[in-house]
Amino acid sequence: MKWNIALILVFLLLIGCGQKTVYVCSDETQVEDATECAESIIEESMVISETIQAETIESIASEETAVEPATDTSQQSYVLSDSEKALLAERFTPSVRAVLSTPLVKNLHIGDVYVVGLAVQNILGASSHDFVVDIKFREAKDFSGSILETDDELVQAWFEKNIFTTYTLQRNEEITLPIIIEVGDYLTETGDPVIPGTYIYDVYISYITNAGNTDEYQDLVLTVQVTE
Repeated sequence: MKWNIALILVFLLLIGCGQKTVYVCSDETQVEDATECAESIIEESMVISETIQAETIESIASEETAVEPATDTSQQSYVLSDSEKALLAERFTPSVRAVLSTPLVKNLHIGDVYVVGLAVQNILGASSHDFVVDIKFREAKDFSGSILETDDELVQAWFEKNIFTTYTLQRNEEITLPIIIEVGDYLTETGDPVIPGTYIYDVYISYITNAGNTDEYQDLVLTVQVTE
């Protein structure tokens, strides 16, 4: 009788074990109750959400505390100085067609900027005329008088900040223009540096004829001396 009861208990236990169901959740965890999968997913989502939120906050904080690159707020002035204006007024008489405030600029160094004044007035006749200005590098010499080897475009570039247009002037009307000089670094494409010496430029002022051509109005010489 006892053996029968034991056999029945073993049989019931085996039936119970055989009916055990195991669920595999999306995160590969195994549970006996399917509802536990939902709870696992919710917990996992909360962890992921908290991780993303933490990473986002950290990223924003990092961007806000990032060191901005230093910027140079200083600006070079290209305005004609009061002293140059005074020189121009002194030299610009009613009979003068065009004049430079300082024909010879001394004691400049590599990287220096200087602004010279150019004044032009129309004394051609009763009608208005259109005038154009052009500056061309002529030659460079050291202080012993020897010609310096140059790539002309590099030395011409000392005046590249000047943008001249056509200027319409009535009879006896005048105009004052700043001429910006910025001493460069090199004389040749092979890297020969600018050396002390005299750098000579021609300043051409012309007027446009009725035929659309230009005639010479006034030619000036602008000399720049570079020192050590």
